[in-house]
Amino acid sequence: MHNLTKIKVYRVLLYIVYPLALIFVWPYARLIRKKKTRLFFLFDRYAIGGAQRIYLDVLKSVEDQPKQIYFTRSSVDTSLKQSFFETPNAGIRDIHPFCENLFIRLFTIHFYAFYLNRHKNAHLFSSNSTFFYDMLPFLHSSLKTTELFHNFAHNKNGMEFFGLANHRYLNHRFIYDNYTLNNIRKQYKDYGVPDVFLERIVFIEPGVTIPPSLIKNYQRPLKILYAGRGGIQKRVWILNDVIKEIVSRKLPVEFYFAGTMQEDLNDYSKEHSTIYGPLHSELDMYDAYAKAQVLILTSQFEGFPMVIKESMACGCIPLVTALEGNKMHLDHLQNALLIENIMDEKSVAEQAINLIQFLLSRPDELERLSAACFQYAANNFDRERFYRDCRTLLTKQ
Repeated sequence: MHNLTKIKVYRVLLYIVYPLALIFVWPYARLIRKKKTRLFFLFDRYAIGGAQRIYLDVLKSVEDQPKQIYFTRSSVDTSLKQSFFETPNAGIRDIHPFCENLFIRLFTIHFYAFYLNRHKNAHLFSSNSTFFYDMLPFLHSSLKTTELFHNFAHNKNGMEFFGLANHRYLNHRFIYDNYTLNNIRKQYKDYGVPDVFLERIVFIEPGVTIPPSLIKNYQRPLKILYAGRGGIQKRVWILNDVIKEIVSRKLPVEFYFAGTMQEDLNDYSKEHSTIYGPLHSELDMYDAYAKAQVLILTSQFEGFPMVIKESMACGCIPLVTALEGNKMHLDHLQNALLIENIMDEKSVAEQAINLIQFLLSRPDELERLSAACFQYAANNFDRERFYRDCRTLLTKQ
Protein backbone atom coordinates (compact mmCIF):
# COMPACT_ATOMS: atom_id res chain seq x y z
CA MET A 1 0.00 0.00 0.00
CA HIS A 2 1.26 3.47 -0.89
CA ASN A 3 2.20 5.69 2.04
CA LEU A 4 -0.25 8.37 0.89
CA THR A 5 -3.05 5.81 1.14
CA LYS A 6 -1.92 4.70 4.61
CA ILE A 7 -1.83 8.31 5.78
CA LYS A 8 -5.36 9.00 4.51
CA VAL A 9 -6.81 5.78 5.98
CA TYR A 10 -5.29 6.39 9.39
CA ARG A 11 -6.44 10.00 9.37
CA VAL A 12 -10.02 8.84 8.79
CA LEU A 13 -9.67 6.59 11.84
CA LEU A 14 -8.37 9.52 13.88
CA TYR A 15 -11.45 11.58 13.00
CA ILE A 16 -13.73 8.63 13.79
CA VAL A 17 -12.36 8.23 17.33
CA TYR A 18 -12.16 12.00 17.95
CA PRO A 19 -15.56 12.15 19.77
CA LEU A 20 -14.45 9.35 22.09
CA ALA A 21 -11.14 11.14 22.68
CA LEU A 22 -13.03 14.29 23.66
CA ILE A 23 -14.95 12.34 26.27
CA PHE A 24 -12.22 10.11 27.71
CA VAL A 25 -8.87 11.75 26.81
CA TRP A 26 -9.44 15.51 26.82
CA PRO A 27 -10.23 15.72 30.58
CA TYR A 28 -7.01 13.89 31.41
CA ALA A 29 -4.98 16.14 29.06
CA ARG A 30 -6.41 19.14 30.92
CA LEU A 31 -5.23 17.78 34.27
CA ILE A 32 -1.57 17.42 33.28
CA ARG A 33 0.52 20.38 34.30
CA LYS A 34 1.65 22.58 31.42
CA LYS A 35 5.36 22.72 30.58
CA LYS A 36 7.13 26.00 31.20
CA THR A 37 8.46 26.12 27.65
CA ARG A 38 7.39 26.92 24.12
CA LEU A 39 9.87 24.49 22.52
CA PHE A 40 8.78 20.88 21.94
CA PHE A 41 10.76 18.28 20.00
CA LEU A 42 9.39 15.01 18.64
CA PHE A 43 12.15 12.75 17.32
CA ASP A 44 11.92 9.21 16.05
CA ARG A 45 14.60 7.56 18.21
CA TYR A 46 17.99 7.92 19.89
CA ALA A 47 19.75 5.08 18.06
CA ILE A 48 23.07 5.98 16.48
CA GLY A 49 22.93 7.70 13.11
CA GLY A 50 23.76 10.85 11.19
CA ALA A 51 20.21 12.16 11.62
CA GLN A 52 20.45 11.81 15.39
CA ARG A 53 23.70 13.77 15.45
CA ILE A 54 21.92 16.60 13.66
CA TYR A 55 19.15 16.43 16.28
CA LEU A 56 21.76 16.90 19.01
CA ASP A 57 23.15 19.96 17.26
CA VAL A 58 19.66 21.42 16.85
CA LEU A 59 19.13 20.96 20.60
CA LYS A 60 22.51 22.50 21.37
CA SER A 61 21.51 25.64 19.46
CA VAL A 62 18.92 26.28 22.19
CA GLU A 63 20.67 24.61 25.12
CA ASP A 64 19.92 27.58 27.37
CA GLN A 65 16.19 27.43 26.58
CA PRO A 66 13.69 25.21 28.48
CA LYS A 67 12.36 22.46 26.22
CA GLN A 68 10.52 19.15 26.14
CA ILE A 69 11.74 16.19 24.05
CA TYR A 70 9.73 13.11 23.06
CA PHE A 71 10.93 9.96 21.30
CA THR A 72 8.17 8.25 19.34
CA ARG A 73 9.83 5.10 17.94
CA SER A 74 11.63 2.18 19.51
CA SER A 75 15.41 2.58 19.29
CA VAL A 76 17.38 -0.38 17.96
CA ASP A 77 20.31 0.61 20.16
CA THR A 78 21.04 3.03 22.99
CA SER A 79 24.27 4.45 21.58
CA LEU A 80 23.16 8.08 21.76
CA LYS A 81 20.64 7.78 24.59
CA GLN A 82 22.94 9.31 27.18
CA SER A 83 23.80 12.22 24.87
CA PHE A 84 20.12 13.04 24.45
CA PHE A 85 19.16 12.51 28.07
CA GLU A 86 21.94 14.86 29.20
CA THR A 87 20.51 17.73 27.15
CA PRO A 88 20.53 20.86 29.35
CA ASN A 89 17.22 22.42 30.42
CA ALA A 90 15.19 19.56 28.95
CA GLY A 91 12.41 17.30 30.03
CA ILE A 92 12.73 14.01 28.13
CA ARG A 93 10.27 11.15 27.62
CA ASP A 94 10.40 8.03 25.51
CA ILE A 95 6.74 7.52 24.56
CA HIS A 96 7.19 4.89 21.85
CA PRO A 97 5.18 2.19 23.72
CA PHE A 98 2.10 4.41 23.31
CA CYS A 99 2.88 5.20 19.66
CA GLU A 100 3.60 1.85 18.06
CA ASN A 101 0.38 0.00 18.83
CA LEU A 102 -1.93 1.38 16.13
CA PHE A 103 -5.06 1.29 18.32
CA ILE A 104 -3.48 2.92 21.39
CA ARG A 105 -1.76 5.38 19.08
CA LEU A 106 -5.15 6.77 17.97
CA PHE A 107 -5.84 8.05 21.47
CA THR A 108 -2.20 8.95 22.21
CA ILE A 109 -2.19 11.31 19.22
CA HIS A 110 -5.32 13.05 20.49
CA PHE A 111 -3.93 13.22 24.02
CA TYR A 112 -0.77 15.01 22.95
CA ALA A 113 -2.66 17.26 20.54
CA PHE A 114 -5.02 18.29 23.38
CA TYR A 115 -2.08 18.80 25.72
CA LEU A 116 0.13 20.74 23.31
CA ASN A 117 -2.75 22.99 22.27
CA ARG A 118 -2.75 24.36 25.80
CA HIS A 119 0.73 25.83 25.12
CA LYS A 120 -0.17 28.87 23.06
CA ASN A 121 2.51 29.97 20.59
CA ALA A 122 4.52 26.80 21.16
CA HIS A 123 6.97 25.63 18.50
CA LEU A 124 6.93 21.92 17.61
CA PHE A 125 10.04 20.62 15.86
CA SER A 126 10.09 17.07 14.56
CA SER A 127 12.03 14.67 12.36
CA ASN A 128 11.26 11.18 11.10
CA SER A 129 8.29 10.90 13.47
CA THR A 130 5.12 9.73 11.75
CA PHE A 131 3.41 10.36 15.09
CA PHE A 132 4.06 14.08 14.60
CA TYR A 133 2.57 14.05 11.10
CA ASP A 134 -0.55 12.22 12.30
CA MET A 135 -1.04 14.84 15.00
CA LEU A 136 -0.71 17.90 12.74
CA PRO A 137 -4.39 18.33 11.68
CA PHE A 138 -5.47 18.41 15.32
CA LEU A 139 -3.06 21.13 16.47
CA HIS A 140 -4.16 24.72 17.06
CA SER A 141 -3.14 27.19 14.36
CA SER A 142 -1.25 29.29 16.93
CA LEU A 143 1.35 26.53 17.26
CA LYS A 144 4.32 26.68 14.91
CA THR A 145 5.39 23.42 13.31
CA THR A 146 8.73 22.56 11.74
CA GLU A 147 9.74 19.35 10.01
CA LEU A 148 13.41 18.42 9.57
CA PHE A 149 13.43 16.27 6.43
CA HIS A 150 16.49 14.24 5.46
CA ASN A 151 16.14 12.59 2.06
CA PHE A 152 13.91 10.89 -0.47
CA ALA A 153 13.54 7.10 -0.51
CA HIS A 154 12.06 7.24 -4.04
CA ASN A 155 9.59 4.45 -3.41
CA LYS A 156 5.94 4.27 -2.36
CA ASN A 157 6.86 3.90 1.32
CA GLY A 158 9.18 6.91 1.45
CA MET A 159 9.04 9.44 4.28
CA GLU A 160 8.73 12.18 1.65
CA PHE A 161 5.01 11.45 1.36
CA PHE A 162 4.33 12.41 4.98
CA GLY A 163 5.63 15.90 4.32
CA LEU A 164 3.68 16.07 1.07
CA ALA A 165 0.42 15.00 2.73
CA ASN A 166 0.87 17.58 5.49
CA HIS A 167 2.46 20.51 3.66
CA ARG A 168 -0.46 22.81 4.57
CA TYR A 169 0.05 22.17 8.30
CA LEU A 170 3.81 22.81 8.29
CA ASN A 171 5.12 26.31 8.90
CA HIS A 172 8.63 25.24 7.95
CA ARG A 173 10.23 22.34 6.13
CA PHE A 174 13.86 22.34 7.21
CA ILE A 175 16.27 20.70 4.74
CA TYR A 176 20.04 20.77 4.42
CA ASP A 177 21.05 19.64 0.93
CA ASN A 178 20.25 20.83 -2.59
CA TYR A 179 19.35 17.36 -3.82
CA THR A 180 16.47 17.11 -1.35
CA LEU A 181 15.43 20.69 -2.13
CA ASN A 182 15.21 19.90 -5.85
CA ASN A 183 13.28 16.71 -5.12
CA ILE A 184 10.71 18.59 -3.02
CA ARG A 185 10.28 21.16 -5.78
CA LYS A 186 9.70 18.40 -8.32
CA GLN A 187 7.35 16.51 -6.00
CA TYR A 188 5.26 19.63 -5.37
CA LYS A 189 5.01 20.25 -9.10
CA ASP A 190 4.06 16.61 -9.82
CA TYR A 191 1.30 16.67 -7.18
CA GLY A 192 0.00 20.16 -7.96
CA VAL A 193 1.09 21.85 -4.74
CA PRO A 194 0.93 25.66 -5.14
CA ASP A 195 4.30 27.41 -5.41
CA VAL A 196 3.50 29.52 -2.33
CA PHE A 197 4.33 26.49 -0.16
CA LEU A 198 7.89 26.47 -1.50
CA GLU A 199 8.38 29.63 0.54
CA ARG A 200 8.04 27.54 3.70
CA ILE A 201 11.20 25.59 2.92
CA VAL A 202 14.15 26.62 5.10
CA PHE A 203 17.67 25.65 4.03
CA ILE A 204 20.19 25.32 6.89
CA GLU A 205 23.29 23.24 6.43
CA PRO A 206 24.65 21.31 9.46
CA GLY A 207 28.25 21.81 10.47
CA VAL A 208 30.81 19.61 12.18
CA THR A 209 33.76 19.94 14.53
CA ILE A 210 36.87 21.03 12.61
CA PRO A 211 40.21 20.02 14.20
CA PRO A 212 42.71 22.90 14.50
CA SER A 213 45.09 21.24 12.02
CA LEU A 214 45.41 18.18 9.82
CA ILE A 215 47.51 15.41 11.32
CA LYS A 216 47.48 12.31 9.13
CA ASN A 217 49.72 9.28 8.63
CA TYR A 218 49.88 8.42 4.93
CA GLN A 219 52.07 5.35 5.28
CA ARG A 220 50.84 2.01 4.00
CA PRO A 221 48.71 0.03 4.52
CA LEU A 222 45.93 2.22 3.15
CA LYS A 223 43.25 2.39 5.82
CA ILE A 224 39.66 2.48 4.56
CA LEU A 225 36.75 3.16 6.90
CA TYR A 226 33.03 2.53 6.55
CA ALA A 227 30.95 4.32 9.19
CA GLY A 228 27.19 4.10 9.63
CA ARG A 229 24.37 1.63 9.62
CA GLY A 230 23.45 -1.13 7.18
CA GLY A 231 20.30 -1.71 5.17
CA ILE A 232 19.01 -1.41 1.63
CA GLN A 233 19.88 2.28 1.35
CA LYS A 234 23.53 1.80 2.31
CA ARG A 235 24.28 -1.43 0.34
CA VAL A 236 27.18 -2.38 2.58
CA TRP A 237 27.09 -5.87 1.04
CA ILE A 238 28.84 -4.45 -2.05
CA LEU A 239 31.95 -4.12 0.11
CA ASN A 240 32.04 -7.89 0.51
CA ASP A 241 33.14 -8.16 -3.13
CA VAL A 242 35.56 -5.25 -2.75
CA ILE A 243 37.25 -6.79 0.28
CA LYS A 244 37.46 -10.22 -1.33
CA GLU A 245 39.18 -8.83 -4.42
CA ILE A 246 41.55 -6.56 -2.51
CA VAL A 247 42.62 -9.40 -0.21
CA SER A 248 43.02 -11.86 -3.11
CA ARG A 249 45.38 -9.40 -4.84
CA LYS A 250 47.33 -9.03 -1.58
CA LEU A 251 47.15 -5.25 -1.77
CA PRO A 252 48.33 -3.23 1.27
CA VAL A 253 44.86 -2.19 2.41
CA GLU A 254 43.05 -2.48 5.74
CA PHE A 255 39.28 -2.15 6.16
CA TYR A 256 37.56 -0.78 9.26
CA PHE A 257 33.85 -0.72 10.09
CA ALA A 258 32.18 1.53 12.65
CA GLY A 259 28.44 1.32 13.27
CA THR A 260 25.68 -1.24 12.97
CA MET A 261 26.21 -2.87 9.58
CA GLN A 262 27.51 -6.28 10.65
CA GLU A 263 24.53 -8.20 9.26
CA ASP A 264 25.44 -7.01 5.76
CA LEU A 265 29.02 -8.28 6.01
CA ASN A 266 29.84 -11.91 5.29
CA ASP A 267 32.19 -13.98 7.42
CA TYR A 268 35.10 -13.47 5.02
CA SER A 269 34.80 -9.69 5.24
CA LYS A 270 34.59 -9.79 9.01
CA GLU A 271 37.67 -12.02 9.16
CA HIS A 272 39.70 -9.60 7.03
CA SER A 273 38.49 -6.38 8.62
CA THR A 274 38.53 -4.58 11.95
CA ILE A 275 35.02 -4.19 13.35
CA TYR A 276 34.72 -1.31 15.81
CA GLY A 277 30.98 -1.70 16.28
CA PRO A 278 28.94 1.36 17.32
CA LEU A 279 31.07 4.31 18.47
CA HIS A 280 29.11 6.26 21.03
CA SER A 281 30.97 9.57 21.22
CA GLU A 282 32.26 12.17 18.82
CA LEU A 283 35.72 11.68 20.33
CA ASP A 284 35.69 7.99 19.40
CA MET A 285 34.38 8.73 15.89
CA TYR A 286 37.04 11.37 15.28
CA ASP A 287 39.72 8.97 16.50
CA ALA A 288 38.53 6.46 13.87
CA TYR A 289 38.55 9.16 11.18
CA ALA A 290 42.04 10.29 12.20
CA LYS A 291 43.43 6.77 11.75
CA ALA A 292 41.82 6.27 8.33
CA GLN A 293 42.80 7.82 5.01
CA VAL A 294 39.64 6.95 3.07
CA LEU A 295 35.91 6.89 3.86
CA ILE A 296 33.96 4.50 1.65
CA LEU A 297 30.18 4.58 1.06
CA THR A 298 28.20 2.65 -1.55
CA SER A 299 24.74 4.11 -0.91
CA GLN A 300 22.08 4.01 -3.61
CA PHE A 301 20.27 7.10 -2.28
CA GLU A 302 20.66 9.75 0.43
CA GLY A 303 21.29 13.46 0.80
CA PHE A 304 24.75 14.53 1.95
CA PRO A 305 25.65 12.41 5.01
CA MET A 306 27.14 13.91 8.13
CA VAL A 307 29.73 11.13 8.15
CA ILE A 308 31.27 12.58 4.97
CA LYS A 309 31.55 16.04 6.52
CA GLU A 310 33.08 14.68 9.72
CA SER A 311 35.57 12.45 7.91
CA MET A 312 36.64 15.25 5.55
CA ALA A 313 37.31 17.44 8.59
CA CYS A 314 39.83 14.77 9.59
CA GLY A 315 41.41 14.53 6.13
CA CYS A 316 39.65 11.36 4.98
CA ILE A 317 39.02 11.15 1.24
CA PRO A 318 35.39 10.27 0.42
CA LEU A 319 35.29 7.30 -1.96
CA VAL A 320 31.54 7.39 -2.49
CA THR A 321 28.77 6.93 -5.03
CA ALA A 322 28.15 10.00 -7.20
CA LEU A 323 24.73 10.78 -5.74
CA GLU A 324 23.30 14.24 -6.41
CA GLY A 325 23.46 15.04 -2.70
CA ASN A 326 27.15 14.10 -2.59
CA LYS A 327 27.95 16.14 -5.71
CA MET A 328 26.61 19.20 -3.92
CA HIS A 329 30.05 19.40 -2.23
CA LEU A 330 32.23 16.75 -3.85
CA ASP A 331 34.18 16.90 -7.11
CA HIS A 332 35.96 13.89 -8.53
CA LEU A 333 39.74 14.12 -8.12
CA GLN A 334 39.34 17.51 -6.45
CA ASN A 335 38.15 16.59 -2.96
CA ALA A 336 36.75 13.09 -3.50
CA LEU A 337 36.72 9.93 -5.59
CA LEU A 338 33.27 9.42 -7.07
CA ILE A 339 31.73 6.15 -8.23
CA GLU A 340 29.46 6.49 -11.26
CA ASN A 341 26.86 4.05 -12.67
CA ILE A 342 25.33 3.96 -9.20
CA MET A 343 22.58 1.38 -9.68
CA ASP A 344 24.86 -1.34 -11.12
CA GLU A 345 26.23 -2.97 -7.97
CA LYS A 346 28.87 -4.97 -9.85
CA SER A 347 30.13 -1.78 -11.49
CA VAL A 348 30.15 0.03 -8.13
CA ALA A 349 32.40 -2.68 -6.68
CA GLU A 350 34.72 -2.65 -9.71
CA GLN A 351 35.06 1.14 -9.65
CA ALA A 352 35.77 1.11 -5.92
CA ILE A 353 38.56 -1.42 -6.45
CA ASN A 354 40.05 0.64 -9.29
CA LEU A 355 39.97 3.83 -7.24
CA ILE A 356 41.65 2.09 -4.30
CA GLN A 357 44.39 0.94 -6.67
CA PHE A 358 44.72 4.51 -7.96
CA LEU A 359 45.45 5.77 -4.44
CA LEU A 360 47.96 2.98 -3.87
CA SER A 361 49.78 3.84 -7.07
CA ARG A 362 49.74 7.60 -6.46
CA PRO A 363 50.75 8.45 -2.89
CA ASP A 364 51.12 12.09 -3.95
CA GLU A 365 47.41 12.13 -4.87
CA LEU A 366 46.53 10.54 -1.56
CA GLU A 367 48.17 13.41 0.34
CA ARG A 368 46.86 16.11 -2.02
CA LEU A 369 43.26 14.91 -1.85
CA SER A 370 43.43 14.51 1.92
CA ALA A 371 44.64 18.09 2.37
CA ALA A 372 41.95 19.32 -0.03
CA CYS A 373 39.26 17.55 1.99
CA PHE A 374 40.41 19.10 5.24
CA GLN A 375 40.54 22.59 3.73
CA TYR A 376 37.12 22.23 2.12
CA ALA A 377 35.58 21.13 5.41
CA ALA A 378 37.21 24.03 7.26
CA ASN A 379 35.85 26.49 4.68
CA ASN A 380 32.33 25.11 4.32
CA PHE A 381 31.16 23.12 7.34
CA ASP A 382 30.99 25.76 10.06
CA ARG A 383 29.03 24.38 13.03
CA GLU A 384 28.66 27.76 14.73
CA ARG A 385 26.74 29.11 11.75
CA PHE A 386 24.37 26.16 11.99
CA TYR A 387 23.76 26.90 15.67
CA ARG A 388 22.96 30.54 14.92
CA ASP A 389 20.55 29.74 12.09
CA CYS A 390 18.75 27.03 14.08
CA ARG A 391 18.37 29.25 17.09
CA THR A 392 16.84 32.00 14.96
CA LEU A 393 14.36 29.53 13.46
CA LEU A 394 13.36 28.03 16.81
CA THR A 395 13.12 31.15 18.94
CA LYS A 396 11.53 33.71 16.65
CA GLN A 397 7.93 34.48 17.59
